[in-house]
Amino acid sequence: MITLIELHDRNIRISSPDGVLLESPGFANTASNPPVYGEEALKLTRLHPQQSFSQFWLQLSLDPLVHKNKLFRHQADLAYAHLNTLMQELNLEGEAVFAVPSHYNASQLATLLGLAKHCPLEPAGLVDISLLALSSLQEHQQAVFIDIQLYQTVLTRVSREQGEIVREKVIPIPGTGLLALHDCWSNAITDAFIKQSRFDPQHNADTEQYIYNELENWLQKVSLNQEILLEINNKGTVHQASLTLKNFEQRAQNIYKRISQELSALVDENTPVYVLDRFATLPGLSQELPGLIGVNDERIGESAYHNLDLIRSSGEALRLIARLPVHETPQKTRSSENREARPSHFLYRHRAYALPDLNLPALKLADPIKVSLQEQGYCLHNNPRLDLQLNGAPLTESVILKLGDSLTVNQDATIEFIQVR
Repeated sequence: MITLIELHDRNIRISSPDGVLLESPGFANTASNPPVYGEEALKLTRLHPQQSFSQFWLQLSLDPLVHKNKLFRHQADLAYAHLNTLMQELNLEGEAVFAVPSHYNASQLATLLGLAKHCPLEPAGLVDISLLALSSLQEHQQAVFIDIQLYQTVLTRVSREQGEIVREKVIPIPGTGLLALHDCWSNAITDAFIKQSRFDPQHNADTEQYIYNELENWLQKVSLNQEILLEINNKGTVHQASLTLKNFEQRAQNIYKRISQELSALVDENTPVYVLDRFATLPGLSQELPGLIGVNDERIGESAYHNLDLIRSSGEALRLIARLPVHETPQKTRSSENREARPSHFLYRHRAYALPDLNLPALKLADPIKVSLQEQGYCLHNNPRLDLQLNGAPLTESVILKLGDSLTVNQDATIEFIQVR
């Protein structure tokens, strides 16, 4: 069996042709002996900051560590230890293909191959992860993939050339990654607790760590409910603070604007922009970058195994694959048919409005209706604070909108989804 290893520092993913085997965030912590990695290390970053490491997949080099210790000399040592631990956990050996971030240079790729050979692995291929995400690009001459990493965002522009997608340009934007966003949102939460409860959760390492541990769960809840009541138990005293989705969106604006500025210099208004589904719903991102298209995480694995014969190589001939054929399969025909059946506008009181914004002032909504653009089309998300009925049935989960669908809002307004050419 050949293994696929996706080197996204927020979540290293190891897959087989049957699906994902293991996921592990790119964190290491040396406060204990032996060190710990992944999710366990992530939950110690605020408790033991001097013994926490999370830049080793980003920087992947033989440069000495700033915080020296007896176990690791440089970033590559940490990357090797993390990868080898995952291999041992899965009891894996044999051939492996690496899907690597677009910003890796020749030196980093050489370092990766060097450390991989010391694991029970035989490196069998290197491929740019952005190409795997965009391998079904059919109808556009160019596209951009946004890779939101821990410490930076990387924009990768690809183009279609004679039936292939080719990597054209790569722009890293330092300081715009998930950790910067999490710090913004953690500070928003801290400010709310100080203002509403006179309690500073960042004054104590345990409660500060608790915020970071719960942050992604809280973000999901506030995105669904528009407002959230947070509770932190500090030595038996429960403190509360309330925040709205708008609070989180506003705190992230400066970071998103930096991404938007770089993106605007890279694309025109007709260039589609893609991002992994897991990041498409980050608070405020779709407002700053409207029209984002979500890519299912499984697409990367599917594309890698579909193109395995082209990616795979052996021995000293190993090289980075930076161009892949566009998927010319029956899926293309189905995709075209699906596009024909997708709504582009909605009809309300005999007037047509462009998707995705359904929140007309005339609807007088207490909470917004959320619609996001995904590969399959526009996706309508449930909001439990609204009475939403799609085609006469209560909306209980997210659905892809189809032509002719009818949405009733609060039993009083009806919207029909149409296509305007």
